[in-house]
Amino acid sequence: MKFKLTLAALVLSAFLNLSSANASTFEGQIKVTLTRGSQTETLLYTVGTNQLRIERGENDRPYPTDIINLDTGDITLLFPNNRSFVRLSAASENQSPAFPGMLNPPGMPGMPMQPQPPAPAPNTIGPTNLPGMPGMPQMPPRPQIPQAPPGIGPQSGSSVPTMPNMGGMPMMMPPPMMDQPELKATTDTTNLLGYTCTRYEVRQHGEVMEIWAADKLLTFEPYLQNQPHRFGPRMIEEQWGGLLKAKHLFPLLAVLRFERPAMPGSNQPPEIGPERLRFEVTAITPQKITDAALFQPPPDYQEIQPLPF
Repeated sequence: MKFKLTLAALVLSAFLNLSSANASTFEGQIKVTLTRGSQTETLLYTVGTNQLRIERGENDRPYPTDIINLDTGDITLLFPNNRSFVRLSAASENQSPAFPGMLNPPGMPGMPMQPQPPAPAPNTIGPTNLPGMPGMPQMPPRPQIPQAPPGIGPQSGSSVPTMPNMGGMPMMMPPPMMDQPELKATTDTTNLLGYTCTRYEVRQHGEVMEIWAADKLLTFEPYLQNQPHRFGPRMIEEQWGGLLKAKHLFPLLAVLRFERPAMPGSNQPPEIGPERLRFEVTAITPQKITDAALFQPPPDYQEIQPLPF
């Protein structure tokens, strides 16, 4: 009996630890300053028990507000300019291609990658069930057009790669996919606003982003001002938030700079340029959020359908 009670206690303890690791224990408000060049924006994160609200601090125009369900990841965008809102499902967003722009857009018919060649045309021209006219010679058979072998361009011996043959008409292969940035942890740590942060780095196309992030706050959600685009290449400032979100981290400081690599054979480190983007948490205020209306669309707002792209 004692062994069974001890085993049950261990299972319950493991379950509680897993639940606490998956759920955010922080509740309150986080103030952020976002600087791009000479332009500065302020963001306010209001964190409830299972809801998150992100809004701009400026009042010069009606900026959209994001409401995120922390349990499901679903996002609701509020548009004050026309009193409307749109719901974005996290499941549908995760089903988008890993390399946007290279696959069939949603709502458009897909093109088969290896179509079957068309059936050969008959050897006679015109109806075949009519009797031949006396004295009139029969029409000669129509010659077949030879098909180009797969993988060969318009000229024989061409090294240009092509798509699989489609009825004798070669197609060019799509351009190579862009490499995806990677969030790399370092051994450096520091304390920012009472939270232990680890330094991470993201590099892509001559740029480096230094990120100090904590794992004891909440999972990061980037602020969306419009519905996200699924197609075309994205810059590093559009991807770093998703990398942190996948690791369940929240950044307290992130700085993006250009990086000039060192000359070959030189022992000098890469040259780091001036800041291009700066994300900085300026205040963290733990408090109980009791206003449930903050996480719901206003009653006079009309729901609209999300864009198909």
